[in-house]
Amino acid sequence: MSAATSGKGSLPHQMRTAAEPRQNRLYNVRLSHIEQASPCVRLLQLTLPPEVQNPEDNCQESDQETQPQPLTFLPGQWLDVHIPSISNAGGFSITSTPADAQVLPPLIEAAVEAIANDEPGLPPPNPGGRPPYVELAVREAPSNPASAWLWKPADEILGSELSIRVGGSFVWPPSGVRLDAIRNVVFVAGGVGINPLISMLSHLNNDDEATTTLRHPSFKIHFLYSTKLPEGATTTAATSTESLESVLGQILFLSRLRQIVSIQSQLRRLRITLDLFITNLDDDKSSPLLKHPFDDMRIHGRRINPQDLRAATSKDDGESEPSETVCYVCGPPGMTDDMVKGLDGLLGSSERVFYEKWW
Repeated sequence: MSAATSGKGSLPHQMRTAAEPRQNRLYNVRLSHIEQASPCVRLLQLTLPPEVQNPEDNCQESDQETQPQPLTFLPGQWLDVHIPSISNAGGFSITSTPADAQVLPPLIEAAVEAIANDEPGLPPPNPGGRPPYVELAVREAPSNPASAWLWKPADEILGSELSIRVGGSFVWPPSGVRLDAIRNVVFVAGGVGINPLISMLSHLNNDDEATTTLRHPSFKIHFLYSTKLPEGATTTAATSTESLESVLGQILFLSRLRQIVSIQSQLRRLRITLDLFITNLDDDKSSPLLKHPFDDMRIHGRRINPQDLRAATSKDDGESEPSETVCYVCGPPGMTDDMVKGLDGLLGSSERVFYEKWW
């Protein structure tokens, strides 16, 4: 399966994904927040109308059948993003979780006061709750009209009304697999292919009712992330922990990944290992990044190799149990093909390897 998110002369997103499932309904949203996630990727928050996401509070019993259904999605899905001035919709993976698209209930006055007293010096919480939203990570791509529009100066596009439609079959939970039989989940991300996978891992981190079946002592998650340091980022002069962290902070979603690893190491609910492969450190074996010990991840100055895949799909005793393993791969076409081929060989079948390509 594949989804297009950038141009370079490729087919429009809707044509490339014509065979993929899509919801019937378009939802109107507002572009409410823009944040620079890395030098070439923007994070965008699209706010959903609360009355749509919480219709039971805004309708009478007599007209419930005419009320719109709330927007729902599964981690890993993408959005058709319709921009009024652009003829073809853009396609972008959702990087937030289904919980973020739900209305956050307002706090009662006593709770607001208690939180404020407990954390002096912080701004008070919003007593009205958080509006529901979906988040997208959009790479700068001047040749893609939708991406180019979403990379206009923030003050020109903030507050704009857009329309979105949910689609895609690259999702968690895996189809055709019993969750209670899974003991090992392998995520393999290449570059901005991390986008749908960060939604999946963040969802697992949320610990909702659907993930309680994964609470098994031997359950593990292995996250293999292959990427490059952004252009201009250098580690040769970065010798202190603070300077190294500044360099790593430029890698898309790495801080979010590490935060999840840290949370779960304290909660001891999920066992997560994180391996970061920085491919433009190939000729820099002396890089401080490769010498500095990190408690929450391992850093490699190379590409992911077959031995890495074998280790990720093996149990603690080094043996592999394909029937207990599922793998998710998302990255550029060539890398994705190589990773899927390698994982198919290790597991003996393709039924437990799910993938999506970005173009």
